[in-house]
This record gives sequence, C-alpha cells and structure tokens, in this order.
Amino acid sequence: MRTFLTLGILVGALNSVHALGRLVQPDGSIVALAEESSQGESTLLFNPRTVDSQSWLTFWPKSMATEVVVSGRGYRDVLTFPSVAVPGTRFAVEVPAHLLALTVKGRLSNTTLVRTISRPGVAGQAWVTRSNRSLVIDFPTWRIAPGYSSMLTLVRPAPSPWTVTFSDGRQSRTFSFAPSVLGWDFAPGAWGFVPTRLEVSGTDPRLVDVRVRALGPQTDLPVDAETLLAWPIDAWRSPEREWFTWAGTSVLVLVTANYRIQDDYLKRMAFYVEKTGYRGRLVTDSELAPLHGWNAHDYSAPDLARFFSQASREKFPLNLAENELRDRLVAAGILRPSDNGWEPGTGALVGVSEASPPALRAVLFTHEAFHGLYYTSPEFREGVAEAWNTLSQGAQEAFRSFLALSQYDPLYEPLMVNEFQAYVLQRPAEDWVPFFRDRVLGKSMPRTQALTLLTEYLAAAHTIDALVERLYGLRSGRVSATTP
Repeated sequence: MRTFLTLGILVGALNSVHALGRLVQPDGSIVALAEESSQGESTLLFNPRTVDSQSWLTFWPKSMATEVVVSGRGYRDVLTFPSVAVPGTRFAVEVPAHLLALTVKGRLSNTTLVRTISRPGVAGQAWVTRSNRSLVIDFPTWRIAPGYSSMLTLVRPAPSPWTVTFSDGRQSRTFSFAPSVLGWDFAPGAWGFVPTRLEVSGTDPRLVDVRVRALGPQTDLPVDAETLLAWPIDAWRSPEREWFTWAGTSVLVLVTANYRIQDDYLKRMAFYVEKTGYRGRLVTDSELAPLHGWNAHDYSAPDLARFFSQASREKFPLNLAENELRDRLVAAGILRPSDNGWEPGTGALVGVSEASPPALRAVLFTHEAFHGLYYTSPEFREGVAEAWNTLSQGAQEAFRSFLALSQYDPLYEPLMVNEFQAYVLQRPAEDWVPFFRDRVLGKSMPRTQALTLLTEYLAAAHTIDALVERLYGLRSGRVSATTP
C-alpha cells in the first residue's frame, strides 16, 4: 500500500525551523539539515543518525530533479530522473540507512524533504520515484482526441538490457529489451489498455525522456515487430488496412484485413517486379484476375519508382488502392516526384495480411522484414552477396530451381540473392537443416552430393546470421529485439 504524509499541514511547523534544509520524519517531527548550494545544484548534509533505515525522500511540490547523488559511508550512487511532461509531477528517491549527503541537480522549489519508509505516491497523480534498481512513473489517467492514436514513448540514455512493466491497476504487461533498443513506444491500441504506471527494472533502469504522443489519422504508426503483429484489427483506424513504419528503420508496412484487399494494393506490383514472364510489364485487371499474387510482399524504392513512373508514362489506369499506395510512399519519402515521373527516395515497402494465421503471419513478416533491411542497407546487401558467392554453381542452381517452383524469375540474379537471405533468416537456425535438406534439395539428389550442398548452405547461413547480429542485434528467425 502506498503511504504519503500530507504536506500541507506541515507548512506552519516548518516556518519555525530556521535551517536552510529541512527533513520531515515519518512521525511528523522536523530535523534541520545543513545545506550547500552552487549553481544548478543543492547538497543537503545529514547526521548519520537522522535516517536510521532504508527510506524514501520526497522533494517539495513544484520541484524537478534531473540527477541525485546519494552518499553514505563507503556508498555513493548517482541516480538520474527522466523528463516527464506532466504538470505537477512529484519526485522521490530511495536512500540507504545512515545517509550522509544528498546532492540534487534540477529545480528545487524548497529544500524541504519528506521521509517515508515505503515508496510514496498518490493514485491519480504524477510521480517519478527512483531507486538504484528501479524507476517507477505514475501517471494521471490520460486520453487523446478522437481519431488520433496514442503512443507512450520511452527513451534510453545508453545500451544495456532493460525490462519495463506497464499497468493500469487491472492488467499489466512486461517487456524485455535487448541493449540495442534505445527507444520504444507502448501503443495502447495494440496492447488493449492505457497504462497509468510503468516500472523500469534491471541493473540500469534509467530513462531520459517519457512522453505521450498523439498521432493523426494519416500518420504511419511507428511500431516494433511485436507491437505490429499484436495490433488487433478492431483497433485499426480503417477496417480494411493499417499503415505502420517499422521503428528504427525506413520500412513502411501495409497490413490488410484480407488477401483481396492486399491484392488491390500489391498484386500488380508483384507481377511487375518478380513473376516469371511478367517482369517489367503492367498487367491489366482482366489478366490479373485468375492469377495468384503473393500472401506477403516486399519492394525496394527503385522498383516502386519504376512501377509508378511506367504507369504514369503509359497512362495506365491504376486502381484507387494503388493510387493511395503511391501517395503513402511519397509521404514516407520512399518515392520522390521527378520530371520523368518518380525517382527512388529512402526506404522500402513490405506487406502482410490478417488473413494469414498468427503463426504464419509472424513468419511472413520476418521474411519480408529482412527484405526491407536488405533494400535499405548497402552493407547488408554486400555481406549477403559475399555469402551467396561462396556457394558453388550447383548450390546456386538448386536454390534457383526451388524458387522457380513458386514462380520467382530464376534469371533475375538480384532476386535470387535477396530471397536466399530472406528464406534463411525467416526461420531459427535449428530449422536450417530440414529446410535445405527437404525443401531445397529434396530426395532425388544423390546423398553425397546433397550433403556437400547442405554443408555449403549452412556455412552461408551462419555467415548471414552473424551479419544481421552485427548490424542490427537480430538473429535468424527473429526481427524483434523486444520480448513481450
């Protein structure tokens, strides 16, 4: 249970104490503290008997702490506080028994501290309470205007593993993050509740900024992979589709309610970019109708620019969804207008559908997301090309034949290289052997030859896996550094 001594009744008693610093004890008594002040910080000095047990010290209302140095015998700890854009936020810090000094950086309205034994806080008020192992932030109940999407944004100061628990008093969710994650958005639309408390724990629970953002109806929602896959369709801004950006990348993600809607946006593009016998040609609606596209999609900025530029030159009648897609790509900076139609900007497009069952959708998104990274990183492309070129001609031909079965154009070498890394990385490393052995090589190949090619594939797969770990902190089968 939270406890907090009402401060208002103490004001008259405090006026009778003439020391610059004051400590209100749990029993209501007041202890004078020596104070040393310099520009931007204040140090309060304690008799070692004044704080006789581990305690919490709360700063006076309208104070704002940015850093606190806690000192005792053989003990010194530096605790930082995040910026929290909520008026009236209260700050408190945990201190050890026999505290000797407290140095506070920030703005102190009064050098009076209130000591409590338990962590302070009042339901419905904004509080930031900090110990050396945790940071707790309490919020008043918050809402945003209708038509907007809310995000609670957390920003870290430095790489290290961290864990956050969000709660609203009735339900909670805990997320763990790899050291590479220096910022993260909690999306109430994805996780089903608006948090009024967050707790960061671990060896380094620091945050530098915490803020609520309201994103307009035309804004692509910035999310990590786990949030994107968790976002329920009934929380979309449109019942047919939702637009996301993969946080930390320049990859735009289109998620559709079903395959028919996905086809409206991307089927013609699939044939134009990747399908054998159709590449480079704008296929008419009547010709497309009986054909199967893909269940998930990925396209580079150059391919998107060629498609829309050719449609413009030929005055080809694109549908409403394709025109919306073009406008979204322009807004995201993936396409730029030019004298000849469109030129590639920065980024890539991937698409998945809610029609895919959750487990399949996660695999498909992993596959497409690695395509997105491939399109947007020259270093990744160079590393994948090097791994592909370690394969013998026989290994490359076997993989081309495997892709040709799905109507990929085996004569388009850049596509073969790109698909090799995506098929490797869409699955965890323990699934590489059955994939290459059973699906790529099959059972008709002589055993000795198959083992030789399998060894080549596995060596290339390990190289690519190490590459994405070095570049992105990711591993094969996983495009998220977040564990919900």
